[in-house]
Amino acid sequence: MKKIYLSCLALVLTIGSFAQTVVTIKDGDLVGGQTYNWTNDKIYLLDGFVYLEDGGVLNIQPGTVIKGKGTPSTSDLASTLIICRGAKIMAEGTKESPIIFTAEDDNLGSSPNLGVNDRGEWGGLLILGKARVGDTGGQDNIEGLPETEPRALYGGTEDNDNSGVLTYVSIRYTGAELQPDEEIQGLTLGGVGRGTKIEYVESMSSNDDGIELFGGTVNVKYFVSAFSNDEAFDYDEGWRGLGQFWFAIVGFDKGDQPGEHDGPEGTSTYLSYPQIYNATYIGPGDTAKSVKCPRVIHFKSKGSGVYANSIFAHFAKAGLELEDRPAGQGDDSYAIMLRDSIEMLNNLWYSSHWTHIDSIVTATAGGEDATASQLKAKMTGAWGNTILNSAPFISVGWGSDVLGQIQGNGDLWPMPTASEAFTNLATYPSDQFFTSVGYKGAFDGFNNWAAGWTGIDYHGFFQDHTSIEENGANFDFNIYPNPTNDIVNVQINLTESNDVNVVVFDVTGKMVENTPVAKLGAGAHNITLSAAEYTAGVYTVEVRTATASKYSKLIVK
Repeated sequence: MKKIYLSCLALVLTIGSFAQTVVTIKDGDLVGGQTYNWTNDKIYLLDGFVYLEDGGVLNIQPGTVIKGKGTPSTSDLASTLIICRGAKIMAEGTKESPIIFTAEDDNLGSSPNLGVNDRGEWGGLLILGKARVGDTGGQDNIEGLPETEPRALYGGTEDNDNSGVLTYVSIRYTGAELQPDEEIQGLTLGGVGRGTKIEYVESMSSNDDGIELFGGTVNVKYFVSAFSNDEAFDYDEGWRGLGQFWFAIVGFDKGDQPGEHDGPEGTSTYLSYPQIYNATYIGPGDTAKSVKCPRVIHFKSKGSGVYANSIFAHFAKAGLELEDRPAGQGDDSYAIMLRDSIEMLNNLWYSSHWTHIDSIVTATAGGEDATASQLKAKMTGAWGNTILNSAPFISVGWGSDVLGQIQGNGDLWPMPTASEAFTNLATYPSDQFFTSVGYKGAFDGFNNWAAGWTGIDYHGFFQDHTSIEENGANFDFNIYPNPTNDIVNVQINLTESNDVNVVVFDVTGKMVENTPVAKLGAGAHNITLSAAEYTAGVYTVEVRTATASKYSKLIVK
């Protein structure tokens, strides 16, 4: 057994009005078979590669800050936390007190000293599990760590393996080199099992991918991947988990395709087949051709899976490619699509230059289907996708190559306003993981679950309801009778012609009613709803146009 020792650095860091002791953690400070409790009255500074070994448990209190040392005192190239097979991390933050993994130099003050382009300041967070992976031999060493390091192994046969909990966790400024020319993601999950809980997690400003899943069966819900240098969501080696409410935004200066999805490695036949519902991927702008983002989603190397009820908006190039190898060169993603193991169901595509399916789907050069004709037929036929290219329905505050101006301006509003985002929905799987909702994309048009705890909110990107309503709302409305147990009249007075949506939410934020009405003229209009089947309680009625939203309470008795 390794000797347990603690390296403490007697420094005091001031955040706001709180003075906190900085505790330096090196490899050997965490060992297998022990339980550790990190509390929010201290800041924990990772120095080099820090492994939590088999049987170890790391409990992290809400509001705790963990930093990665920029220049480790060890021989390691970067500071990184690695949760090994058989160990658990219990990082259970809250919206009010998120757990933050960040760079050593981050002041976390009211005036940030680091921006979203400050990538690669430290390594990142790696979690390794015992679930199946699509790699020759069923296990592998995680990329970036030494191939001779036995603690870097992941994979096995335990698909229900539990590596712990990440909730309300923000991971920032990651992607420093772990080995020469090898960076890692903000969050890396290798062979992680479905017993692990990953919900309300952000990866911001990674110098590689936002998140990468190497095989395993872990499910991922409410995930933000913002401003990464490479992909936002990357999976390979046969990941077979479930995903819902994924939000990606491509960086202004850098950033690759939001979704890169590979299959097994080597001789493994363990194919990927995740099911992803309610993603919203926002590109760098409809005309931003200078960035390297070549497409929105790329299935390749026998990658497969499902996207449904999702929104892809503001991209300047292609939307979708399925790798199609020349005849005689073996199985590929295109062939897997023909076997119905790739599906793109009832998604919404918006860009000013996506005028038809030929501008969204791109064919692989030299493939068997030179024009991707069968993929295009599925996209516009049985799969039920919708293309918009007129008025934008997600407010991002850009449309040119000069994208840095958005930072801190509160221009980003990722909520859909077009009626097409609330109709033509694919049926949700019966798995209890999924929340059945009445909208496409990661957000319901009213509740921004990514506000209040994420780094992108900290940097001032999100627009809030107040700014929308106060900045020139072009209508008024009232509801009557109120209270009611039957009919509700929503009386709207428009100052100009507009599309209108009337949406009702219960106290949990679940949408219970959506009534889109196209092209109402200026003047007074009455929209009648029935509350007869509503459960008694308090509801929120939202009336939205393309440029504004207003809200009112409705009491059902």
